[in-house]
Amino acid sequence: MDNQVMEQLLDKYFEGETSLKEEHQLREYFQREEAPESLQLYQPLFRHLAQEQKRGLGADFDRKLLQQLEQAQPQARVRRLTARSWVVRIAAALVLGLGLWWAYTTQEALQKPQQAGIDWSKYEVQSTEAAFRLTSTALLKASSELNHGTSTAVREMDKLKKVGKFFK
Repeated sequence: MDNQVMEQLLDKYFEGETSLKEEHQLREYFQREEAPESLQLYQPLFRHLAQEQKRGLGADFDRKLLQQLEQAQPQARVRRLTARSWVVRIAAALVLGLGLWWAYTTQEALQKPQQAGIDWSKYEVQSTEAAFRLTSTALLKASSELNHGTSTAVREMDKLKKVGKFFK
């Protein structure tokens, strides 16, 4: 057979696209002929496959396989629980129960409407003059705080400029 045809069949074989007839042709080619140098490395593979096919699995293969599978399965062990493990389990259940009870009662308390303890009506401003005075005081306080923040920011920026001179 032509070497080029064999190379094409080998490519198809290794891609898994050969038919049974083509695989048979490959096995026969590598069994009877001395392959050219480019194909000699495949000869031991196909000779080994042919020997294994002739050898077969044997009559008692199924029995041996089942015997090995049965031996490989671990036997289930019965574990007895000690008194300590029972105590730990009961304690865990109690802690879980107490936690759920606490969460339920806390949630229930949060859902009850809260009574207002402070009468805010006495803090309401009654006249326009009082409202103006209160607003002026609040704005003056805000202005002084903003001025204090501005002066602090200016001081800090001056410090940064001094430090920045070292990095130039």
